[in-house]
Amino acid sequence: MGLDSDFPVARITDPDDRVPIYFGRRVIGHLGPADAFHSSATNVTCRISRRNGAWYRLWNPGGWDPTATSAYVSTARTFLQNVDAPNPMHDCVGNTDSPGPPWWRDVVVATTIAGSVLAAIAARRFLRERLPRPPIPPPVERPGAGP
Repeated sequence: MGLDSDFPVARITDPDDRVPIYFGRRVIGHLGPADAFHSSATNVTCRISRRNGAWYRLWNPGGWDPTATSAYVSTARTFLQNVDAPNPMHDCVGNTDSPGPPWWRDVVVATTIAGSVLAAIAARRFLRERLPRPPIPPPVERPGAGP
């Protein structure tokens, strides 16, 4: 897949990384790693900001998946090149797409970790505050035992 010089280019920041390309919540491809067998850059048209981060919209999503009507790549894992292209980068207007993993997944993971930590603290506190032991009874003399 070739790059068009009329549009800005999003390139992966780490040459050994694989950056997912999303069509909604579904991964349809990856950018990288930067070698002869993989694409490490793609043309982008605009950017959107959502709860789960900022995203670049791909210029040609059909090149990644023929059924995709839009595709996005994370701005945190890519950088822009060719920003002075004839079709400059802008904010996507009237866009309701929500690319990438769902934001509530992070909430579920954080809640699970916090619950585990609180359970460990409660167990430690419970084990530390044991009930007092009963007193040791005095020895009992057995009949027939020697002096």
